[in-house]
Amino acid sequence: MVRAELEGGEDNTLEPTLALKLFAEFLGTFGLAYTVGMTAISSDAGGLAPVAVPICAAAYLILMVYGIGSVSGCHINPGVSTAVFFWQAISGTSNTWAMEFIVYTIVQVLGGICGACLAVFLWIESTAYDQFNVYGIYPFAGEDENPVIAFLTEMFALFFFTFAILRVCCDHDKPPMPTDGLVIGIALFTAIVGTAQISGGGVNPAVATSLRVANYYIIDEYNLGDIKNHGEGTFVLVYWIGPMLGGIVAALIHYIIEASTSKVFVPYAFLHDSQLNKKK
Repeated sequence: MVRAELEGGEDNTLEPTLALKLFAEFLGTFGLAYTVGMTAISSDAGGLAPVAVPICAAAYLILMVYGIGSVSGCHINPGVSTAVFFWQAISGTSNTWAMEFIVYTIVQVLGGICGACLAVFLWIESTAYDQFNVYGIYPFAGEDENPVIAFLTEMFALFFFTFAILRVCCDHDKPPMPTDGLVIGIALFTAIVGTAQISGGGVNPAVATSLRVANYYIIDEYNLGDIKNHGEGTFVLVYWIGPMLGGIVAALIHYIIEASTSKVFVPYAFLHDSQLNKKK
């Protein structure tokens, strides 16, 4: 995106405040969890959930990349924030990475919970169904499902997803391009499809957390009792530890590539020229 200039060549773009970034992350994750929650319920009735959820989630992410990418970076995923802020930490491209990582993660989780609970509330209050099943994530996954394998699939999915993001947005030799959002959306689509039948296709700790909270909402509403098939720790293992490790490894490998091919590390530049292009 080319920045608008005032007469005389003065830059007409102000850097977003932290408050604005957090609002964008909250809104973006709210919409993503709402989209996933609504799509999973509505498509499950027609047997389309394995296809509809990744398509809708990827399409939504593409829209948000262009909508808030130049504001907050459009992480809307603690796994992405782990990769981006860990990259900033080891590359020395940000002095505020630790504080921003913490507050980004908090607002992403809060936004996701609000979005998923709204989706469930609307379905419960509708007349379409008297009852529907809980979302198929740990610890509500099938009794014969293996949480260790699910952990590995989530870790690898987040590794490839965040590695793609870092290579698109933090490569010293590649300026931000209008097609970046499409690339990232495709990366999310493949990540969800690849994990859907094993881990439920979480690929986002905030969305997974929101679906878990929504599951308790469903259980309470329909008096389903204790229907968990796995221990409480499986949720943390699969949807938090796995994605975080994947993001960290992605940042490390991206660091190795950049350290071997560049003289100076560049900051996270997403769909706008920032200071990056001005230095070229």
